[in-house]
Amino acid sequence: MRLVPILILATALALGAEEHPAQPAKAKAPAHAADMPNSPGAALTELGAGNARFVAGKRVRTLDTGHDAAMRAALTGGQAPFAVVITCSDSRVPDALLFDQEAGRLFTIREAGNAPDTQGIASVEYAVEHLGSKLVVLMGHSSCGAVKAVREAHGQPLPGNLWSLQAGMAGLLESTPQAPNEDAKAHGARLEEANARRQAQAMLDRSTLLRDLTVAGKLWVVPAVYNLASGKVQFFKPISVMPAPQAHH
Repeated sequence: MRLVPILILATALALGAEEHPAQPAKAKAPAHAADMPNSPGAALTELGAGNARFVAGKRVRTLDTGHDAAMRAALTGGQAPFAVVITCSDSRVPDALLFDQEAGRLFTIREAGNAPDTQGIASVEYAVEHLGSKLVVLMGHSSCGAVKAVREAHGQPLPGNLWSLQAGMAGLLESTPQAPNEDAKAHGARLEEANARRQAQAMLDRSTLLRDLTVAGKLWVVPAVYNLASGKVQFFKPISVMPAPQAHH
C-alpha cells in the first residue's frame, strides 16, 4: 500500500507539468544586430568590407544561420537599413550576398537596367526619410541584358513594354557613343558604367528630399558597377550636389 501515495504524487506532478509546460528560452538577438553604420562613410566602408568577404569566399553575416529565428523576431518590431541598393533585376546580382549583409540591413530596389522610376525614387525617399538609411548605391553590372537591348535597338522601339527600358535610359547612347575601333563588349562596359552614373544623378535631379540631404552631408549617393566574373563591386565617388542659390529679394 505504500506505493499508492507515490503513484498519486507522480500523477499530480505529471498533470502539473502539462498545465504549466516548460517555457522556451527567449530568443537572443543576433550579436551583430545593433552595429548599424551611423554615417554615409561608415555605411560605404561596411559595404566594401562585405563585398571583400564575398570575393574571398569568407562571408560571415549571410552564413550565420544559427541566429535566424532571433533575427526574424527582432525585425518584427521594425527595420533600420543603413543603406539602399538600387540594382538590376538580373538573377546573377544577389545584392545581400555580394555585400554579405543579412535581413534588415539593406533596403533593395531592383529594376531591369537599374533605372528607378517614380515609384522607385519614392521608395528611396521612404528608406532615407523614415528608416534612416545613410547611403544609396546605384549599382549596374557587367553583361547587363537591359543595357545590351537598348544598345542593339539603335533607337528603334523595343517590343511590348520593353520600350520603358529605352525611356529609362534616354540619352545614354548619345552621351556615350561607340568609339572608332571599339568593339561591342568594350562599348557595353562603358555604357554600363555611364548608366549607373547617369541614373544616380537623375535620381538626385528628380528628388528635392534626396538632394537636400546630400547637400547637408547626411546622405551619399554612390554609383557602382558589379563584375559578374570577379564578384567585385567598383564604387565611384559620391555624386556631388551644389546648394541651390538663395533668391534675392
